[in-house]
Amino acid sequence: MKSILAFLLLLPGCFSRNEPVSRQTTAMNTYVSVTIYDDVDEDLAYALIDSAFAEIRRVEGFATDYSDTSEVGRINSVAGVDTVTVSQELIDLITRGIQYGDLSGGRLDITIGRLVKAWNFIGENPRALGPAQVDSLTAPIEYRNIAIRGKQVFLPSAGMRLDLGSIGKGYAIDQAAALLKRAGMRKFIVDIGGKLSVNFEGTHRLDSTAVEVLVRHPRKDGAYFGKFHVGTGAVSTSGDYQRFFIEDGVRYHHLLDPFTGYPMRGLVAVTVVTDDAISADALSTVVFLLGKEKGMQLIRETPGLEGMIIYEQGDTLAYEISDGLSGGFHRIEG
Repeated sequence: MKSILAFLLLLPGCFSRNEPVSRQTTAMNTYVSVTIYDDVDEDLAYALIDSAFAEIRRVEGFATDYSDTSEVGRINSVAGVDTVTVSQELIDLITRGIQYGDLSGGRLDITIGRLVKAWNFIGENPRALGPAQVDSLTAPIEYRNIAIRGKQVFLPSAGMRLDLGSIGKGYAIDQAAALLKRAGMRKFIVDIGGKLSVNFEGTHRLDSTAVEVLVRHPRKDGAYFGKFHVGTGAVSTSGDYQRFFIEDGVRYHHLLDPFTGYPMRGLVAVTVVTDDAISADALSTVVFLLGKEKGMQLIRETPGLEGMIIYEQGDTLAYEISDGLSGGFHRIEG
């Protein structure tokens, strides 16, 4: 599971600590890293990083659809049969998913769980699905049918399954970042699979004095497509190379169109920059699923959102970029 946000190059002179304190682990089916630049005791920094990891795993614990005992898993297990009482936190997260469904015209649909599982992109031997199987899996997908009353959730169709993968990592990042802020940290990065919350107090979203982000080339291993700077904000990328397989010369990737049941075609990658990680996580997916014209329109018309769309143009890759991001973006040949 590679991310387009390959690394972060930290420019000298920005931070109090000579060497940052950093740790990496795994959660949410990908890598997780937290790095603290505040000039604090090293043992305290490591303890806070471990607390941030625990917070990410707490979110995973109730929001994952890969466990029958999580809150989402319990909802899915009785779809079409019964309601489930869950935490207000999950209600709020589902509500955010519904809002992004509305924003995308239904292309981001959090009831896509059975279809995602059937494609098996994180399995060892994924295979392309046939039309008949896809038709049966897309029939119950409809986020507008989720019934919420108070803290009770009901999926009216037996075939519906919640999948919060389009917003879950971003939400977990924001929760970990909030924990670090409450502990007094002001200079840190939380990274889940290349989705980032960058926090350097006193910097703005695209501050050229803070963090340099290298954008991985979607078609060339070890190469980079470009780079830009981020101060305090969030970055997310959705790409057709992050979870994919190739069968009979066709690339099948994990960004599925709920209307057709097949991977969305037209774009290679979308990178967005905004204020919070859950918005960045969702909007990079929404833009990808909307396609080049509508996706770029959404980027340009959404306050506080900047972004770049990479797409194939003949045998090469081309890109469109928002005005706010273009001034600090540098294309890397290769």
